[in-house]
Amino acid sequence: MLLYNTSYLFDQELEKEFVEWMKIKFIPLLKETGTFSKSYFCKVMVAQEDGGLTYSLQLLFNTPEQLEKYINSFEPRTKAVFGARFQNQVISFSSLLQEV
Repeated sequence: MLLYNTSYLFDQELEKEFVEWMKIKFIPLLKETGTFSKSYFCKVMVAQEDGGLTYSLQLLFNTPEQLEKYINSFEPRTKAVFGARFQNQVISFSSLLQEV
């Protein structure tokens, strides 16, 4: 099992708009790829001095080939959709955890 995590950091006043868009538009778009088995979208509870928020979107892949297909075939388009919607309002970064 492979866990592909993307964290999103943004200002608190954007939270309602961001969460709604992720649930209604972005996560369903990702599910259309058919490459991952499960997804989790959650608020990360961390103390940030600037009052910013962090959310996490975790995608679970059964095989390295599914992950590779997602990254090579679908992620560039989904990142473009996300970037067009939130431009410089949200900072994101991704990481991979592989079960050994």
